[in-house]
Amino acid sequence: MASMERSDILVIGAGLSGLTAAALLAERGLSVTVLERGATPGGSCGSFRRGKVTYDLGAALLFGFDGGYAPHRFVMDELREPVEVYRHEAPYRIHYGEGQVVFREDPERFLDELSALFPGTREELGAFYRRIFRAHRLVSGSSASYLPPSEMRLRDFAPAPGADPRESLAALGLLFSSAESLARKNLRDEGLLRFFDKLTSTYCYTTMPETPAVLAATMFAENHLGGAYAVAGGPAMLAGRLEKAIEARGGRVLYGKEVEAIRFERSGPGRARAAGASCADGSEYTARDVLYAAELRGLAERLLPPSRKARRLARKLRGLSMTYRNFMVYGTVALEALPPGAMPCEVFIDNREAIDEGDVSLYLSSLEDPRLAPEGRCAFLLLGPSFRDWPAPGGPGDGSEAYEAAKREEAERMLALVERRFPGFRAAAGDLVLGSPTTTERYLGKPGGAVAGPKQKMGQALLSRPGARTRWPGLWLAGEWTTMGTGTPAVTVSGIGAADRILRERGLPEFRSRPRGESFVTVIPRGRPGNLPSGELALEAARCLWCERAPCVRACPAGIDLPGIHRRLECGNEGGAARRLKESDRAFPSCAACSPGAEPPCERACARRAVDGRPVASRRICVGTAGVPA
Repeated sequence: MASMERSDILVIGAGLSGLTAAALLAERGLSVTVLERGATPGGSCGSFRRGKVTYDLGAALLFGFDGGYAPHRFVMDELREPVEVYRHEAPYRIHYGEGQVVFREDPERFLDELSALFPGTREELGAFYRRIFRAHRLVSGSSASYLPPSEMRLRDFAPAPGADPRESLAALGLLFSSAESLARKNLRDEGLLRFFDKLTSTYCYTTMPETPAVLAATMFAENHLGGAYAVAGGPAMLAGRLEKAIEARGGRVLYGKEVEAIRFERSGPGRARAAGASCADGSEYTARDVLYAAELRGLAERLLPPSRKARRLARKLRGLSMTYRNFMVYGTVALEALPPGAMPCEVFIDNREAIDEGDVSLYLSSLEDPRLAPEGRCAFLLLGPSFRDWPAPGGPGDGSEAYEAAKREEAERMLALVERRFPGFRAAAGDLVLGSPTTTERYLGKPGGAVAGPKQKMGQALLSRPGARTRWPGLWLAGEWTTMGTGTPAVTVSGIGAADRILRERGLPEFRSRPRGESFVTVIPRGRPGNLPSGELALEAARCLWCERAPCVRACPAGIDLPGIHRRLECGNEGGAARRLKESDRAFPSCAACSPGAEPPCERACARRAVDGRPVASRRICVGTAGVPA
């Protein structure tokens, strides 16, 4: 039977942009419901577990927690939601041909190392970076610096008190010029320009001629000003904190909700307003406003009622150039097999002349966070572009022997690239989990497995892309297909911008950057576990493997969403866990009475038993959680 539930705001998509917007809108007192097709929050900024290992799903290197551009810190401070992070000693090291350079916090030391790869370029590099830092100051100096340009009003572009108005005009000019044009004002060495091509391609999947100057200025400067981070416990902890903020303010985050249509209602003669969504399971949700924070092609082609406006949007979106399709190899490696001084992010570039499949990035997450892997092992994510033809999920060839063989070949090719720099790595690597572009599309909904959606390149970047407001009243947009885009700081800013536009229309206070006060983001030292579960029940819940097709749920007579409850408890979201328990088991306290004197069926079926011989104590967790206020 279809259900009908109403909220002020219906958010479709629980990636970082949707979660950010939902949490901020809930903070302003609006009722919020989030619908997510998957089983966990965060999208690419998530984690998954295999045995005793927690893997970074995709967003393994995070920026935006400090420096001139810190949207993650801004959001967590506005929500007063504590989160612990590691700050890398340096964002990453690039192995460039036979040389290497570390992107050190000290820009002068970095430039000394880089000029050693390109002799005779130190002076022009210094001039280029002075220009970069000046451009970054122009961009980050706005009082509305955590708004996408599409959501700013004219007064938001006004210079700060005492600033030169010409500097604001210069900042605007960065929106419409390329990184190459910015670089060629100082750089003459063509080899050096190719290096920065590689750098921007690795970082945001565009070359220097493609990359808008404003993005390059932010990217290059924040390498040294803001630093790079990892969330303690894995990126799922950041998403879990946002989910907690939503549910603590009365909002709901619902999983397994595949939206089939955006619902509209008449708002006047010949006019209609977005008013909700219908899901594949028959449930329906209504709201005054709908924020769509997922892949936009599906919205235009399948979810909107057929119209000239929808066809026009679909044509525009189909014409966008997409980012590379990446292949991902997850696994663990013996710590003793890593070279001394190995860094959390190592980038390997073989071909200095062109961008190809030889460019791979290795993320060694448990170098800093021992909680992620067993003692003596290091969890890793190896990713890089894959130019093979990969099948669509569920299409011809998906799951075939040829498909599985192609995955193994691609993994061995990439592992060999690491082996060339880190001898012994391949023999010491194990626990491999392979993710093709097909996998990326299947789980994250990215067309063709394009790892970061459309490219943020000249002609289709920033103001050339859809903003938060649409042609359909009541329908708003956020995410990597909108004005902002590639990377966790950008999609977070898109969520801030969408929330502010909705608040603006309702006459409610918007969110603006302000002088920093108390911060809820804490940098902890390497090797110290962080974002730890609090209390005996949460510690036990943290043993859960977050199984995709959880055998415990299938075995439970009440069908309780045990992984969802366990995950919330691990993230400190006791109220959300209690509410999920009550939603899952309408006949509670049946769990307490299940199999008296015997092991309950959920624990008999628990996958954790195969890891260390003991199941997650789900009955004890449910009984203990039942008394928590929801």
